[in-house]
Amino acid sequence: MDVQTSARLRWHRAWVALGGAIMLFVMWMALTPDPSIALTFTYGDKLLHASTFCGLMGWWGNVYRGRRAWVGIALGCLAFGVFIEFAQWLDPPRDASTWDVLADGIGILVALLLLRTPLARVLAGIEARFVRVG
Repeated sequence: MDVQTSARLRWHRAWVALGGAIMLFVMWMALTPDPSIALTFTYGDKLLHASTFCGLMGWWGNVYRGRRAWVGIALGCLAFGVFIEFAQWLDPPRDASTWDVLADGIGILVALLLLRTPLARVLAGIEARFVRVG
């Protein structure tokens, strides 16, 4: 079942700008020497990676709907994760990890599954609630 809607979001530019700001924040946090965010249990860092990239994929999957768009978004999100790891490799004291990229990919896959549900229309639902179609 594809939950795609054909209409473009009314606040498309705002959603794209906010998504860009979210990505800049993620990149800033990834490149900050001590971001002060740590999950102190086993594999907490990998859970943080997976949930972050699940959120990114979910966001962009709401902005650009449809299976074809989602493939491109998934590849773009994965490339973003690889870019971050490469940048960390160049910037001690941070370090790069292929396991982090794998966790990013798992988060992206989870989001792709969730986008097959009504969660694919969260932003459209926000607009419908606050914008009167008249």
